Amino acid sequence: MHRHGSRAARHLTTFGFFLVSALCLLVISLQEARAAVMPGGNGGWLVVASRPSAPEAISTARGFAGRFPQTTVFQSNNGWFAISLGWMTQPGGNRYRASLIASGAIPGDSYFHNGQRFQFAIWSATGVTGGASQSLFASTRIAAPPSGTPGPAPSAQHAYVTGLDPTGDNFLSLRTGPGTRYREIVRMGMNTSLTILGRSGSWLNVALSDGRTGWAYGKYVSTVPGYTASPAPPTVAPAPAAPATVAKRSITPPRRGIVGDLSASGDSFLSLRAGAGTRFAEIARLLQGTDVTMLAQQGAWFEVELSNGMRGWAYGRYLDAARPQQSASTNVPTIGPDKPQDAPPPPASSSELTQSNPNLPDLGALPEGKRVALVIGNSAYEHAPVLPNPKNDATDLMESLKRLGFTVILGLDQSKVAMEGTVRDYVRAIQDADVALFFYAGHAMQLSGRNYLIPIDAKLEDQTAVDFETIELGTLLDYMNAPGRLSIALLDACRDNPLSRRFSRSLGVSRSSQVERGLAAPQAGGGNILIGFATAPGEVALDGDEDNSPFTTALLSHIETPGLEIEIMMKRVKADVYDSTRGTQSPWHNSALRREFYFRK
Repeated sequence: MHRHGSRAARHLTTFGFFLVSALCLLVISLQEARAAVMPGGNGGWLVVASRPSAPEAISTARGFAGRFPQTTVFQSNNGWFAISLGWMTQPGGNRYRASLIASGAIPGDSYFHNGQRFQFAIWSATGVTGGASQSLFASTRIAAPPSGTPGPAPSAQHAYVTGLDPTGDNFLSLRTGPGTRYREIVRMGMNTSLTILGRSGSWLNVALSDGRTGWAYGKYVSTVPGYTASPAPPTVAPAPAAPATVAKRSITPPRRGIVGDLSASGDSFLSLRAGAGTRFAEIARLLQGTDVTMLAQQGAWFEVELSNGMRGWAYGRYLDAARPQQSASTNVPTIGPDKPQDAPPPPASSSELTQSNPNLPDLGALPEGKRVALVIGNSAYEHAPVLPNPKNDATDLMESLKRLGFTVILGLDQSKVAMEGTVRDYVRAIQDADVALFFYAGHAMQLSGRNYLIPIDAKLEDQTAVDFETIELGTLLDYMNAPGRLSIALLDACRDNPLSRRFSRSLGVSRSSQVERGLAAPQAGGGNILIGFATAPGEVALDGDEDNSPFTTALLSHIETPGLEIEIMMKRVKADVYDSTRGTQSPWHNSALRREFYFRK
């Protein structure tokens, strides 16, 4: 009986082994199926090369991307990286591949693959990467003629660029996909000859005379039956690094506006950009009806400010001036001296603009370059006594920074989720910034030499709290500390913190000593950065009895002083705080700045 029982057990063990193995193979096959990037139907990716490493594959792909704007690099499940020119349907795809091989444009061993081995796109000339998605397939489809060399398809329509505004951008962008979120390939002038290959909504898939294809907004493309391009068609040049400079003109006083009808834009949003033009990074998307304040105009673009303090540039075609509120005396005529009807108003100097509207920066006194600031003030803590001043400190400093030409992202009384979102917005906004500033007022703590900012909903009741309830300062400083950028971090966050004391007790005797008073001194590293604290590392700062803390009070009194270099300013702030607190608090800063910086010249 024992032997039979053992044999049965062995059979069960063997059966279990095979069952587990089969389940593992099934799971693996299902994972591979989910990971596959397959256009489906009779579509396939035109693969022109494979490389053993990502850098080699991307380098090879860049060589094809100039002529083939849908070029994409995929990671395969065999560890190699495939370079594809995009995908096409058959049988037209094979004829197109043959024509490219015959012309010497691609290697003779190029082939179509259904994408089953492809896990995800690691790089694309279209800017769209990742796994299988509608945006990836839409942007990488090759809209080329079904036969012959690359050129007009038999049923394609001849067209040309028309309707451009000579006072605006005066060009039509050819993009890698049907929408403004896709990368710009080239800028086309008036009367550029095109061939229409297809359509997606308001966008047209077109081909240029040199064989390049892409997407253009249909409003500015006109078709004429029998239209023939002139013997010398207009030159199509790559997008210039910097278009001709158009003077920036302040709007005084600032004018209220609203995002108007977007139906003609081809998108459901209006892009807010870091500068006056589509070449600048997109920092936000504005929906129809969004209220804005128009501060300045440059060509067809307007600098606007949102209700949350964010500033950027929006295309004026989709901005409408808000109706001014009618006063009771609107029926009373206003009579003034006679003047020529067409005489322009006299130009105002920058000082006059500032006097008429003190909230606008005196542009003549500000250095060149884009300035972006993140200002956070946390007062209303849910699990600790309310701090009276951080919210005031952040709001007052925001107004000062706006006058100094900063685009300010403001966060007040923020939870962990809200803080993370605000920080992400800031990281995106500083990508092309010359100066990045971060100011934080509220509770913070140090653990094992690292500093953590504390949102208002933090409890800090157990050992997991730091990872899930706080924001590490070092992570934010790493994003700020980029080559070519000057960064400034100022923290008024060394207040006595009951949350950190509670957290210290939860760690037990062995680890509680790692939670220390105040904040730790971070290293400036090799970046061009200055870091300032309201008091010395390891010490506790005062919140103050006035509307602002002693540190922010001193900072506000010096930051707008003309001709004051920042390190001299920090010394004056230190002296003021030391005097106002009778020697109990002395601010600290660590500078790795390699050049002088002035908030105001």
